[in-house]
Amino acid sequence: MKHYFLASLFTIMTLPMATSAIALTPEASVKEIADNLVELNPITWTAPAEKYHMVVFIDNQCSYCSDVVKKVQQYTDAGLTMSFLTVAPPAIHDKVISDMARVWCSSSPRESLRNAMAGFLPNNDTSPACIRTIEQQSALADRVGIEVTPVMVVMQPSPVVFIGNVKPAEILKALKH
Repeated sequence: MKHYFLASLFTIMTLPMATSAIALTPEASVKEIADNLVELNPITWTAPAEKYHMVVFIDNQCSYCSDVVKKVQQYTDAGLTMSFLTVAPPAIHDKVISDMARVWCSSSPRESLRNAMAGFLPNNDTSPACIRTIEQQSALADRVGIEVTPVMVVMQPSPVVFIGNVKPAEILKALKH
């Protein structure tokens, strides 16, 4: 497993990054994410000139996650398509599931995600279907061993993971090596 550490919470490593009940190989982890991505209904910002597709695992109680969502335009401008999924940490599981289900159930999920990450949840109810979607997103994170947020998984055959609010230029530089 490759590990790199630079200042300001910049880490790159291969999946799986944490222990999970079922140990998956890095390649199997990326395949698991890819196989389930569409049905998990991620909130996605597509890069106009996509170089890489990243799946970003977040929770709405994470300040570093808020920073990533706030700067999503910088990522897409750099060629990074960003698909967001929810992780519900055990200590705040029910609150995150409830809050993020409201985001996914809103009439404008992308705008609601931006607002929720700034502390302003949408003024709508959720549904059992939206709650199930968020629970399934978090279950996927558990299966592939994600225990911290934000985690950005590059969707390519050679698995690469970035932890923290890594700048787009740093991601592109690291992926060129």
